[in-house]
Amino acid sequence: MESSEERQARTIRDTLLNLPDNEIEERRKVRRDYIFYKGKSIDFERAKNDPILYGQNWPTDDNCDYKPTQDIRNKVKPLLKKQARWMFGKEPTLIFKPDDFKDKDKCEDLRKFVEDIFESNNFWNNTRKAFLESTVKKRVLLRAEANPGQPLVLKYETIENFYYKEKNGVLLKVVFFEEDELNVYREADADKIYYLHTYYYKVNENSKERQAWYKKETYKNTDLQEGLTIDIDTGFTAIPCWLIKNGGELNDSFGESDVTELEDAQNQYNRRISDFADALRFQLFGSEVVIDGDEDDVNKFTIAPNALHAVKTRDELLESGKQAAVQRMEYNIGNSDAIEAYLDRTERDMNFALDMPKLSDLNNIPSAKAMIYLYNDLIARCEEKWNDWERPLLALINFIIEVAPVCYKGIFNFEWLSIKYTTIFKHNYPLPSDDDEKKKTAISEVEADVRSRKSYIKEFSDEEDDEKAFSEILEEKTQLSNAEDSFTEGLNNELNNNVDNNLNTGE
Repeated sequence: MESSEERQARTIRDTLLNLPDNEIEERRKVRRDYIFYKGKSIDFERAKNDPILYGQNWPTDDNCDYKPTQDIRNKVKPLLKKQARWMFGKEPTLIFKPDDFKDKDKCEDLRKFVEDIFESNNFWNNTRKAFLESTVKKRVLLRAEANPGQPLVLKYETIENFYYKEKNGVLLKVVFFEEDELNVYREADADKIYYLHTYYYKVNENSKERQAWYKKETYKNTDLQEGLTIDIDTGFTAIPCWLIKNGGELNDSFGESDVTELEDAQNQYNRRISDFADALRFQLFGSEVVIDGDEDDVNKFTIAPNALHAVKTRDELLESGKQAAVQRMEYNIGNSDAIEAYLDRTERDMNFALDMPKLSDLNNIPSAKAMIYLYNDLIARCEEKWNDWERPLLALINFIIEVAPVCYKGIFNFEWLSIKYTTIFKHNYPLPSDDDEKKKTAISEVEADVRSRKSYIKEFSDEEDDEKAFSEILEEKTQLSNAEDSFTEGLNNELNNNVDNNLNTGE
C-alpha cells in the first residue's frame, strides 16, 4: 500500500512535470494495467471509490447473505515474466565485426571495454526488468549520466517519472523527476527537496548545428530555488536519453501494453473458478429434507453431525394417513468436466496471445530441433520486440564510445576511435540444443578442413583465450611430432647397427 510520503512525492512529481491532459489520461490507463498485472487488490475498501485499485478483483453486492468467493489465479504476471526471461534472461552476445581483419584484436578489446561498463552497471539484469516494465506500461526511458573522470552510470526510468517531446521518432526533450535521498530525514514537507533534470537541444547561432544541453532545477516542495539552477552545454552530439516503446501501430504515440491482450481471458478465468468454488462450497455437502413435518419441530432441528431429529406429522395431514419423513439429499457436481475444459481453454487462449506453448505441448518432443520448432512463434515475437530495443541499445554503445575518452582517461585506447566495424547483437534465447550432435558435426568439419580449429575452440570450448588454447595444441603436436621423429630415428639406428653386426659376423 502506498504510504503518505509516497503519495506526497507523487503529487509533487505530477505537479512539477506539468503533464498535458492526454498524458494524464494515458498514465491513468497505465496505472490500471499495472495494478491488474500485479493481481489481487491491495486495498479493497479504497477500490470502491477508485475502481482502478480493484486489480483483478471486482465489486460485489454488499447485501448478499453470503460473501461470494473471489479466487484470483494470476496468469498474466508469470506469462509476462516468462516472456522477459526469453528476451533478456540470457544476455545477448555483443560482437564488433571489423571491416578490416587486421583490426580484429582491437575490436575485441573495445568489446571487452564496453562489456565491463555494462557489467559494472548491472545493465543486462536491469534491462530485463525494464523490458518487463515496458510490456505492462508501454514505455521506458534509457539514459546515461556522463561526468569527466567518473564512470558512466546507466539507468532506466519508468514512465511515471519522466515526460518527453518527440517528432518523427526523434527525441527532442526529456524531463525526469528525482527525489533527494535525504528527504527521509526531513520531517516537514516544506523542507523536502526535489529535482527536475532536463535534456534538450539548442541551435548554435554560428554553426547552425544542434547542441545537447542539460538543466537541473532544485525545488523545495514546489518552490523553485532559482539560485541552484544549472543550465550547461553538455558537449554531446545527442542527448543521452533513448525512449523505448513497446510495439504499437504506425505513428502510435504511446506504444501498447501486452496486458490488454490477456485481460478478458484473465477476468473470465478468475470468475469461472470463483463460481466453481462457490458451487463446491454450497452443493458439496448434503442437507436434511423434511416431508409433511410440523413446522415447530422443523425449526427446532439441531444442525450437527449425527444429530437425532424427532418430528411429528402436521395435524391437518394426520386424517389422510400421511406420515412425516426426514430424508437426506446429497448433491453432486455434474459439470466439473465442462468447467475444467473451459478453464483449460481460457489458459490456452492467454498462452496463444503471447505465442507461448503450454507445458502439455512439450510432451513427447523427440529432439531439440522439434522443441525449437514448437517455440518458433515465441522466437518470432521476441525478434519483433528486438526491433524496438536494438536501435536504442546501439545508440547507447555509440554514446559510450563517444564519451569514454573523457570519462575513462588512461583506460580508453584512442586507437579504438579509428576502427571501422559493425556492431551486432546475437540474440540468445534459452532454447535446448543438441550439443553433442553439434560437436560431432563440428569435429567432422575440422577433420574435413572446412572449419578451423580456432573456430571449434571458440564455440565449444570453455577456454577464455582461444588463441592461447590453439597455441598449446600446436605446441603439443610439435612435441609429439619431435618425440615420434626421435623414436623413429633411434629405432632405425638400432636396426642398422644390428644389420651391420650380422654382416660382420657372417650370420
